[in-house]
Amino acid sequence: MPKRIYRVALLIETSREYGRKLLEGISKYNHEVSHWSLFFEPAGLTRKPPDWIRNWDGDGILARINDPETAESITESGLPVIDLRGLYAQDKIPFVGIDNLSVAQTAFDHFHRRGFRSFALVGAPEGYHPHLDLRTNHFTKLVREAGFSYQVFRETRFGNPNMNWEQQQKLLSRWLLGLKRNTAVLCVDDLTARETIDASLRCGLQVPEHLSVLGIDNDTYLCTLSKPELSSVVVNATRVGYEAARLLDGMMRKSHSEHFTERLIPCDEIKTRQSTDIIAVNDRDLQLAIAYIHKNACSGIHVENVVSQVPCCRSLIERKFKSAFGRSIHDEIFRVKLNKAQELLRESDHTLDYIAETSGFNSSIYLTQVFRKTLKTSPGKWRKAQ
Repeated sequence: MPKRIYRVALLIETSREYGRKLLEGISKYNHEVSHWSLFFEPAGLTRKPPDWIRNWDGDGILARINDPETAESITESGLPVIDLRGLYAQDKIPFVGIDNLSVAQTAFDHFHRRGFRSFALVGAPEGYHPHLDLRTNHFTKLVREAGFSYQVFRETRFGNPNMNWEQQQKLLSRWLLGLKRNTAVLCVDDLTARETIDASLRCGLQVPEHLSVLGIDNDTYLCTLSKPELSSVVVNATRVGYEAARLLDGMMRKSHSEHFTERLIPCDEIKTRQSTDIIAVNDRDLQLAIAYIHKNACSGIHVENVVSQVPCCRSLIERKFKSAFGRSIHDEIFRVKLNKAQELLRESDHTLDYIAETSGFNSSIYLTQVFRKTLKTSPGKWRKAQ
């Protein structure tokens, strides 16, 4: 008996990298596991669904639902549906997307490790999008709980047709001028971050020397269009697409007994570029120490090597380091090495022996021990999960 071919409509934009990465994950699942007949047309996010979708005799829909009319049309089809945008809460439409609490945590950790004590956030008007609100609220909560100060700017063009780009940039420039120097600025997405860098340069502020700016989504075009290039929180949209396809497949086959309203994919990676490539400490000894570690950690250095780079005794630089960064010099060397190993596993096909040698762990056996102790998994399983 021939295998059934399911008919699936993909209502996903191609105008943004996030949408294209979702499609990449769906395609990956379809090639590996299933074989679907796909309806798909390249379009923007605001594209309306085709009129026939209400009465379509298909099997399932994966959609980025952007308005109530689209939600209604898709719901009336009576087909298994998964939403990949999360803008409109629909009890009948489950959602698969990014865990925005982990996004905020990753951003805060990135800044905190670099010694920042003053924070700011450029966001959307409250209520424009629940996920942007979540990023804003959780980031400011983390800053507040750590005992640091912060400011929030919400007068952006999100959902505000009466504000043009020039008006926003003037307001944003004026607000940025009021921030302390060495302030870490998180923006709720890469487009907002690119515009924040532009507004900073307009008013004479240098990035990252005066302000350190971080985006979210790691949209390559937006990040590299910015000058300086933009650091960004990496959201794994490919994994979101893959997981959504897997869940929809189960719904169509009726093989999933579980009922879910949402499935969130966590993230813990930053793609560091020039906009945050700075250490926010005024102490010259700490600047020398941290710069030396980041340059040489994977070359087999020890704490003694770091101490030899600064004009003070070991106990003093250790105390300074712990006070500024919340960890020891040894811990920082280890963290940089582990980050390098993770980067190579995620972004290359190099062997484990090569990765261990390049990241300073010397042997694949030792690297495996480190992964099992620190991340509770093996390097191979970690790479596959990425």
